[in-house]
Amino acid sequence: MNILCGIYGGVGMDYESCYYASRSRYYDACSEITNCENRANELRSQKQQKISLINQLKAELKRNEEALLGLSKAIKADVGLHEGLSKITTNMNAASENLLNMAIASSVQNKSLSSVYSAESSKTQNTLNNIFSSPGNKNKAVENKISELQESILRAESELRDIEAGIRSAESAASDWRNVRRNASCDMDYYRRRMQEEE
Repeated sequence: MNILCGIYGGVGMDYESCYYASRSRYYDACSEITNCENRANELRSQKQQKISLINQLKAELKRNEEALLGLSKAIKADVGLHEGLSKITTNMNAASENLLNMAIASSVQNKSLSSVYSAESSKTQNTLNNIFSSPGNKNKAVENKISELQESILRAESELRDIEAGIRSAESAASDWRNVRRNASCDMDYYRRRMQEEE
């Protein structure tokens, strides 16, 4: 009931003024309820968009984590390949030295295997270095991307919590305004009856 209109049943009350004051409160409450519901619906739409964004970010994070795992395996394989090539070079040098020693002991003109194959060996080494230099660089780039995605997910999840809090606030405000509307409606009914009684 509108406090300005006094207690129900008071003497000398202006029921018409009280009725219109109650009706004004009723329509104000209706307007506020609509505003709160619109705000809640807008926030629900934002919530769905934010959930979709978080799902996309998490999917991209998973792809990058899988890529990082693949790159890590490639780098390990690269280390093994370089170790194998180093062993081949060492073995070739040892074989070249043995062959050289045998040639010195005979009348055959000697040639160093290392000098014969050094250009080819060097070319192979350079080719491998070029091939496997990119995984290390890509590895760092993917690690940076993973960090960025993790930060984006945390930020988006925080924004989602804020949106959900906003929805709860709008729903609570709408509920309060519904109580105001219900009370104003009761007051309107009361003052309408009293006005009719005075006619």
